[in-house]
Amino acid sequence: MVDAGPFNLTADYFRIRLADRLALTQLFALTGPEVEGLLVEGVTSARNLQNFRFFTNHFETRTQGLDLVATWTPPRLGGRTTLGFLFNHTDTTVTRFDTAVLDALRVRELQEAIPGTRWNASVRHEVGRWRLLGRFSYYGEWFDSRDLYVYHGDSVFDLEAAYPVSDSTTLTVGGQNAFGNDPEANPIARAKGNRFSVQTPFGANGAFFYVRINYGWASGG
Repeated sequence: MVDAGPFNLTADYFRIRLADRLALTQLFALTGPEVEGLLVEGVTSARNLQNFRFFTNHFETRTQGLDLVATWTPPRLGGRTTLGFLFNHTDTTVTRFDTAVLDALRVRELQEAIPGTRWNASVRHEVGRWRLLGRFSYYGEWFDSRDLYVYHGDSVFDLEAAYPVSDSTTLTVGGQNAFGNDPEANPIARAKGNRFSVQTPFGANGAFFYVRINYGWASGG
């Protein structure tokens, strides 16, 4: 940790081992004889059951990574502007698993479906009573087991402005992914039907704008 007046930096390393972790198994498909057996037992919809999966806790993982958080409030800007930077790198490894319920594809999904690297840079500025925020966020590559494809890193930009209309009420307007950046297109969309990866870390709905009112009750004396 570094605390040097207008500049602050924290760095945290973490390492987490989980035994009996709970997650969904791989996809299973019924064989013809299994379907016929279910029909004999009275499961009339067995022919409609193409794939199935269930929860298992028969595996272990190790997750380790690094978090960095830095802020700087330049004195020359009157202490009304703060620059921020956040960085995270996380790596997950499946250290033990039962091949009867987790195949290689499911193991890879557990390890790579979430971007291993993420960071954002932000500017917060006060103008009169206004509080303004601009934030650029980057997400590293991730793997989608449905598309069997590694999607490249991508980024979004968020904007927000807040104004205290009274001592207890603040009005906020903003936009998430304000410039409407679409994620990388699914290269096999025609076969799968989904235009974008369902694992996209910032969603696939484009820009989202909002208005929010916050009200706080002052504590009585």
